Amino acid sequence: MRCQYKILSNLILLLVIICLVPACRHQNQAPAPASAPLTKTISSGPIELTMIADPERVHLDHDILLTLRVFAPSNMDVRLPPLGNRLKGFVLNGIFTRDAVDTKNRPVKEYCSRLTPTLSEEYRIAPMAVTWINNGQTPPSKGWFATCPLLFQTAGISKGLPSATIHDITGPVWIYPAFKTVALWVLAIICAVGAFYLLWRLGRRIHKTIQLRRMSPRERAIYELSELMAQNLIAKQKIKQFYLELTMIVRRYIERAHAVRAPEETTEEFLVAITHNPAFKDEVARKLRVFLQTADLVKFAAYQPEQEIIDKTITTARDYIDTDEMIKQETKEP
Repeated sequence: MRCQYKILSNLILLLVIICLVPACRHQNQAPAPASAPLTKTISSGPIELTMIADPERVHLDHDILLTLRVFAPSNMDVRLPPLGNRLKGFVLNGIFTRDAVDTKNRPVKEYCSRLTPTLSEEYRIAPMAVTWINNGQTPPSKGWFATCPLLFQTAGISKGLPSATIHDITGPVWIYPAFKTVALWVLAIICAVGAFYLLWRLGRRIHKTIQLRRMSPRERAIYELSELMAQNLIAKQKIKQFYLELTMIVRRYIERAHAVRAPEETTEEFLVAITHNPAFKDEVARKLRVFLQTADLVKFAAYQPEQEIIDKTITTARDYIDTDEMIKQETKEP
C-alpha cells in the first residue's frame, strides 16, 4: 500500500513538473519585437527622399501611415505628384504635412498620408515622378527623378486580447449606423409623412369638391350656411365678415339656381337685374332688397346691428332659399 502511494505521489509530481515547464518557458520568453516600418530611400543629387510605410504589412483592420520625408537644400524646390492615382488596394483617407528632423539631424519636410486597405489581390504604390527646381541658378534649372515601387505583403487580422476569441461570439453583433445615415433616414421618413399628409389633404379637398358639385343649389347653399354658422363669427365680433360671407352664399345660390351673375354685380346692378327677371316675384325682390341693403350698411357703413336684426337676417336668407326652391318645383310641375 505504501509503495502504491509513493508511485501515485511521483506521478502527481511528474504531471506538475510537465505543466510548469511550458509556463516557465512562456514567462521567460522575450516578447516578439515589433516589426520595423518598410523604408525605401531614393537620392538624386543633393535631394534625398525617404519613403516610410508603417506597418510594413497590410492588415485589413489597420490603416498604413505613409510618410514621404524630403531633404533638399534651401535653394531647391521639390514637388511631389498626387498620390491618389498611384495606389492599388488602398484608399487615400487623409493627408497632412509637418516639419521634422531626420536621423542625420537635418531639417526635413514630411508629407504624411493615411492609407486604408481594401479587399484586393495586390497592394502596391506605383513609382512617382518627383520634380525639382533649382532656384540657385540663373535661369533656374529643372529636373525630375522616379521613386521605386512599394509592394506590401498581407498579414492576418490581429488576435486581440487572449480572452476575446472568435469562439466567444455567439450571435450577430449590432453595428450602429453612422449619424449621417440616421439623419438621412429621419429626413426621408419626415418627407414621406409630409407627402402622405399633403396627399390626404388634397384627396379630402377633391372629394369635398365632387360632393359639392353633385349637390343641388339649395343643398349647397344650406351646407355653406351651416359651415358659416359653425365659424361662430358673431361671438367673435366679426360681424362685417359674417355679413359678407352670408350675402355671398345667397348670391352664389342665385347664380346657380337662376344663371344670374350675382357675385360679380353690385347690389344696385343685381336689384335692377332681378326686377326684369320673371323668376323673381315682387315680394321676393323686396325681401332681397332689404336683405342686401342691410348687409351693405354693415359692410360699408360700419353699421352695428342688434342680435335680433342679425337673427332676422339669417332667417330671411334661409327662408328665401327654401321659398325659391319651392317656387321652382311648383313651376316645373305640369
